[in-house]
Amino acid sequence: MIRWLAIVACALTVCITASSAFLRHSQAGLGCPGGPNCERSIDAGAQAPAPGIGAARALHRVSAMLVGVLVLLVAVFGWPSMRTGARAVLAFALADTAFLAWLGRLTPHPLPLVTIGTLVGGIALAAAFAWIAASLRPMSPAAGRSPTTPALVALALLGAAAWIGTMIGAHDAIGACEGARCAGSLRLDADALDPLRAAHALDAAGARGLHWLHRAVAAAFAIAALLVAARARRSEAGLAAVLLLALLVAQIATGIGTTIGSRPLTTATLHNAFATLLAVMLAAIAARSLSGRLRARSATATGSG
Repeated sequence: MIRWLAIVACALTVCITASSAFLRHSQAGLGCPGGPNCERSIDAGAQAPAPGIGAARALHRVSAMLVGVLVLLVAVFGWPSMRTGARAVLAFALADTAFLAWLGRLTPHPLPLVTIGTLVGGIALAAAFAWIAASLRPMSPAAGRSPTTPALVALALLGAAAWIGTMIGAHDAIGACEGARCAGSLRLDADALDPLRAAHALDAAGARGLHWLHRAVAAAFAIAALLVAARARRSEAGLAAVLLLALLVAQIATGIGTTIGSRPLTTATLHNAFATLLAVMLAAIAARSLSGRLRARSATATGSG
């Protein structure tokens, strides 16, 4: 029962991150035919709000309230039966839920740090619920090389890619590349990565520099994710490895679509949702692998005793 509560909370957290991304990009004018500034002209009556904003806000609020209730239920009824590792992750989930609730009162905010905290915090919360659910599932002792370490590395790289991607959106640089190659001069401006500086428009070279940095970190993440999938395929997590690969392909496709496609609001929202789902799969694979290793050691110790 506790595992299913964690699964539902995880699914609702994915809804929160997706709806939050839709609202954030809509408010930035990504889905407006007039470009980045058309949404900002709504107050002047020149442009109607992007379709779906009301539904996205309702989904975000309802999902956030339900997640707050579910994490408390998991903590109250699940804590006694959890191992030390799962308890630590649950404690993080409780703290992260409270942090996101407080941070939500500050959004929208001119400092990119607030947006980064919301995005990365939401991804981390979904991953925490997935870890809890996976650690509570009965399993046999793990065999083969463990994917836990590369999964944790991949999660760290995913967080870094999310930070850089947030800075691209904050500086209105999503449409800086005219094609998939993103050709042209580029420059990496350290100020453009500073989340404590108010967002400002970048020139073409600076915007392309952010895009290429994002691609480099995303490539490193893809390599780590492929290593996780290769190791998980040799264990009982074979289906999880297939899903991980499918999500990786979808993430790459929506990233390209956001850069050069005709419906950037849709692809950008899906890009955020797939990033969260990737974190969910990585956390689940890591938790199952670690739990299997611990059971194998326990069985060995019992047998030798």
